[in-house]
This record gives sequence, C-alpha cells and structure tokens, in this order.
Amino acid sequence: MAQGDASAHAAGSRFLGLFFIIVAALFIGLMPNAAKLAYGEGANPIAVLVIRAVVAVTGLAVFLRMRGNMLSIPRPFVRKTALAGIAMLFSAGGGMSAVAYIDVSLASVLFFTFPFFVAAVNHFRGLTRLGRAEVICMILAFLGLALALGVSLENANLTGIALALVSSLGIAVTVLATTDTSIALGAVRANLHMTLWAGAYFILLAVLGPLTGAMQPMRFPANAVGWGWVLAAGVSFTLGYLFFFIAATILGATKASVLSILEPIMMIAFAVILVGETLSPLQALGVTLVFGSLIAFDLVPKRA
Repeated sequence: MAQGDASAHAAGSRFLGLFFIIVAALFIGLMPNAAKLAYGEGANPIAVLVIRAVVAVTGLAVFLRMRGNMLSIPRPFVRKTALAGIAMLFSAGGGMSAVAYIDVSLASVLFFTFPFFVAAVNHFRGLTRLGRAEVICMILAFLGLALALGVSLENANLTGIALALVSSLGIAVTVLATTDTSIALGAVRANLHMTLWAGAYFILLAVLGPLTGAMQPMRFPANAVGWGWVLAAGVSFTLGYLFFFIAATILGATKASVLSILEPIMMIAFAVILVGETLSPLQALGVTLVFGSLIAFDLVPKRA
C-alpha cells in the first residue's frame, strides 16, 4: 500500500510539474509579443527590461509580505542570486545584440540551445543521467523548433551567432543557479532576489549606456495602450519564470529546461492570435515535431 501511495504521489508531482511548465510557457510566450506591441507604441527594449524587472520585484515582494514570509535570504545565496542576475543581464544583452547581426528566428533557435548546456552540466554533476533516447528527443525538438521558426542561414554572421550563444549560456547559468536557490528557499524568494539583481544591472546599463554612446536612453510608451503592454510584459515575465522554477524544483532543471522549448511555440501561437501572423505548412510540421519529441522525452524513463 505504501508503495502504491508513493507511486501515486510521484505521478501527481510529475503532472503538477508538467502543468507548471505549460503555464510558464504560456506566460513567457506572451512576453515578447507584449514587448513588441509596446515597441509599436514608442517604448524601446532597455525601457521594457527595466520596467519588467521593477514590476517583477514589486509583485514578488508584495506577495511574500502578504504571506508573512521573510524577504531576506542567507548570505551564501546572495552570491548565487547575484550571479544569476549577471547571467540574466548577459542573456538579455546577448539576445538583443544578436538580432543586429542575424535574423530573429536564428537568434531564437540558438538561444534554445540552453537546455543542452543545462543537461550537460547536470549530467556531469550526477544529478540527471541522459541516455541516447533522451538526447535524440532533444535534437528532434530542436530541429522542429528550427522548422517552426522558419530559420534561414542566408544572413548568418559569426558575431551574431556568438552573441546568441552568449545569451543561451547566460540563461543556462540563470536556470542552474536559481533552481538550486529555489530548492533551498522556495521559488518566490529565489526569483525575487535574482530579478532584484538583474533589475539593478539593467538600471545601471540604462544610465551608463547612453553616457558612453553604446545605446540609446530609455524611451517609454507614448500612451496608455503602450503602458498596458509594458505592464503585460512585466507580469508575464514574473509569472513565467516563477512557474518555470516551481516546475524545475519538481521535475529537475534538465527536464524543465528541455520542456521549455514549448515557449517559442507559445510565442508563435500568440503571434498568430495577437499580431495576425500565419503559419506555413513547414512551420506547422515543425510545431508538430516539437510536441511529438517533447512528449516522447517526457515518457522516456529518467535515470536520476
């Protein structure tokens, strides 16, 4: 009976983790589309990055205080969340810079090499052992993503590719550091401090960047509609990463990272719904391949 209860609990935890990953993918899929609509109303990327960090820190801090939880964290985790914040800065900076040299679709696909980095680190740490079947599923999901995003190598540029991979490495470090902190302190506190550090770095960049001539000053939306989309980007960023790290504490960072390939598929869905884009037959095939590969990945027994 005890064994049956344990199996039922494990199955329940697995489905809860999958539920959180899907919810995270929905919110993170909404985020870039909301940002794109905010850009159309006069905002620029650095302003959106700063505002979404302020929204996230405020929302998470208020939530913790309403529940009577502490906001501070032990000193050893301060270093880890500071590292995660720096990694988030490199991830955002690399991604924003890469699209100046290569197509957005290629930059997006290269960004989603981060599950391979996370899986490799956790494999060598002995936390999650990957077999041949899991690696094949990951590669097929990655190829499906390339088809879904309509990647072309015509405008490939080594600088752009390097910057996109810096972005991927940045988010991989963020995932690894914040997952460890989430397991110890809870996902909300871990996300609060990671975002607090990232927000401080973004504000510093927004102040120093224009002074050095490296970037334009922050430009905010010109109307209420634009502010609405900026706030939507902030809320979706907050909830997307929060649910992702909750899922990662349940499923493990490797599995959560691989399943997060659903995020760009959700971005495509929101682009169709909100922006009016259409899918080609090849893109539809790619979406199908992503879903099929991730389902197969989830069904392959994992070796911890």
